[in-house]
Amino acid sequence: MTGSSLLDDGKPVDELDSLFELSPEEWLLRKKGFRKSPKAIQINETLLTTGNGYLNVRGSLEELPPGHCGGMYLAGVYDKSEADVEELVKCPMWTDVSVWHEGEKFCLSCNRALEHEQVLDMKKGILHRRTTFKNQHGKILTLETSRLVFMHDPHRGYMRVKITPRNFSGQIRVLSGLNGEVYNRGFFPREQYKHLQLERIERGRNFMYLEMKTRERGIRIAVGASWKMMNGQERKRRWEPRIYGEKFTSEITIDASRGHTYAFEKLAVVMTNRDVPTERAHNMMREAICNLRCYVRTGVPVEIGRHLDVWRELWKQADVRIEGDDTAQQALRYNIYQLLINGPSKPGPIGAKFLSSEGYMGHVFWDTEIFILPFYIYNFPSMARNILMYRCNTLPGAMMNASKSGCEGARFAWESATTGEDVTPRFASKLEKTIRLIYTGMEEEHIVSDVIYGVERYFRVTGDESFLLHCGLEMVFLTARYWASRVTKVGEHYEIHKVIGPDEFHEHVNNNAYTNWLVKWHLRLASMLFRHVRKTAPEALQEVAGKIALRDDEPARWLEISRKLKFSQEAETGLVEQFDGYFDLKDRVIERYDRSGNPVLPAGVTYRNIGRTRLIKQADVLLMMLLFPHSFSFEEKKVNYDFYEPRTVHKSSLSHCTYAMMGLAVSERNNAYRYFMKTAQFDLENLHNNTELGIHAASVGGSWQTVIHGFAGLTLKSDRIVINPWLPKKWERLSFRVRWRERDVYLDITHSEVSIRIDAVSDVTLPCTLYGQNYKIRTNKPYTLQYCLSK
Repeated sequence: MTGSSLLDDGKPVDELDSLFELSPEEWLLRKKGFRKSPKAIQINETLLTTGNGYLNVRGSLEELPPGHCGGMYLAGVYDKSEADVEELVKCPMWTDVSVWHEGEKFCLSCNRALEHEQVLDMKKGILHRRTTFKNQHGKILTLETSRLVFMHDPHRGYMRVKITPRNFSGQIRVLSGLNGEVYNRGFFPREQYKHLQLERIERGRNFMYLEMKTRERGIRIAVGASWKMMNGQERKRRWEPRIYGEKFTSEITIDASRGHTYAFEKLAVVMTNRDVPTERAHNMMREAICNLRCYVRTGVPVEIGRHLDVWRELWKQADVRIEGDDTAQQALRYNIYQLLINGPSKPGPIGAKFLSSEGYMGHVFWDTEIFILPFYIYNFPSMARNILMYRCNTLPGAMMNASKSGCEGARFAWESATTGEDVTPRFASKLEKTIRLIYTGMEEEHIVSDVIYGVERYFRVTGDESFLLHCGLEMVFLTARYWASRVTKVGEHYEIHKVIGPDEFHEHVNNNAYTNWLVKWHLRLASMLFRHVRKTAPEALQEVAGKIALRDDEPARWLEISRKLKFSQEAETGLVEQFDGYFDLKDRVIERYDRSGNPVLPAGVTYRNIGRTRLIKQADVLLMMLLFPHSFSFEEKKVNYDFYEPRTVHKSSLSHCTYAMMGLAVSERNNAYRYFMKTAQFDLENLHNNTELGIHAASVGGSWQTVIHGFAGLTLKSDRIVINPWLPKKWERLSFRVRWRERDVYLDITHSEVSIRIDAVSDVTLPCTLYGQNYKIRTNKPYTLQYCLSK
């Protein structure tokens, strides 16, 4: 493209080129070459997802080659239709582009690729693509695209397209539109679910509009777009609108000259009827097109500039710098990028696959509070609050779950979506692809207390009393009431029967250690909060008590159950039995690993009979000790680590980060680094061979936690900072910042010292503990503290 070519509004194309300029290499994820297998195509689509927490778009190739699974997902848009349970809906796509010459489409699946690369610029949240095709007639054409969804305005997206015929001249047709022919994947190969019905298609010379509605819940999804040439060469192009079923396509035909570059741009607006006032929701087209016109008037360079400003601020807060280990640095940055593009700007769910696909049907699990939430608590408290508000807003559904199970109070669902009612599928495929009944929805109840653990952690770090009094208390008390009606009294003690712990290989067990310990803590917390708030905020307590009809005797009973709930631990060794009868199972250990370093099941053990052995799916007892580090001694942690580590199969993305952090806690440091790298590269290296189904959100959050809580050894308490760092040998320096009760904490850690500065509005002195040594840190002043570790 020549430097003199102009946009329609008179702005030089070069202005956009400068905005789209690639960041330094450390911020880029490059994917070179093209493999035709659907799995390879879909893995790249997952990894190259762009988004803003409201709408995310998979990194699909614009021409949608056979085997693709492109899609756009909107936070909280679920539907059931013919599916077994409601699931995250694949929404209409606006990123499709196809280029044709003499009746043939340029596509990687049917043309030779002389060059092909997609580049995700994580610093800017922009996906670039450059492909040079050679078709069967020898015609060579280069296609370049850059696309993004805006971080400052979650409803808007942008795409620029450039085409260059390298060795021919002639007519070229460039098509782009709005694609409503989208389907969710079914359970079986090639099975699809249609969640959307067409409501309206409109076309104009300067816009296109598509409106669809979810079939069960009636959520209206409106997509408006403008598709035009950027070169101002009106006399050399012809425009035609076309409608194919549920697709609208705007077709531009140009008389192209060899070696010349032609640029196009697409401005898109996406919104639902839930995003506008009720009185205006009946006319979604007006809302979307007005938004689009405002977008056009503002201008693309201005909008992209605002987008980049937001990204600079996000990375300023969230970036973690590792010096000396480029592989770890890029992997960690990629995981932080995923957390940033999924941070909710308003109350809503975060699913186990984020918004990268409809894997796990977009449902919300315990992953959210235990593995994902801490990043937001420590960096973006308002986003953390939005995550917890989803649980608060779905309390009515949780109460229905409890009622259906014959209990009182509220039971958070193992899998939840719109209302909080349990949407765990009835059947699923086990690891060996056998259809089987799912019991997790009925028995994996530790999520009830996992959510409360997230609530307590949020309050401890942020000090958000408003949330505690107006949301948290109700959540804590209703779930405590659930456990009080759920436990079984056996003699003088209480037990919890027929559950599934984090280790899902063993079902229908009694007194799972992780579950029971969490419930003991949960009930004690509920009793303590009741006593504390009765003194400090009696009016708030009275309001909550009236709302949930809290009985006078309930808090005392919670405390009694907490004290008498069964927990099995060998007195002499400190070894915790994972559940009743676990030690009676056949003892097998992992002795071999495959080329990827994944455990290989011992001879004679399959996923059909593994439940009769002591082999476990993922961290269970050790996760309990990780969440409650001060409740167990070093010796207790070490004996349990040594016992359970060789018996863990790690068939969950949640497992490696736990073993990394626990490895550091018991001085198994080489193991810790190995487990960290598995966590950090979980999707980048497709370690579980299923990245095509979406990002593993728990491992993403676990990567960040391993660095901050593990290697940096940082814990933020309500009244002090605790730091116990250990850096891998190749790491020269680790630096980052976190938020702590409206203060900014900056940490710079080497192998021998910790530099710390706490910025706050007022000058106060705060306690800091570094490997047991207490210091007084004055805000707004830098400190350097020395430490020494034995080898």
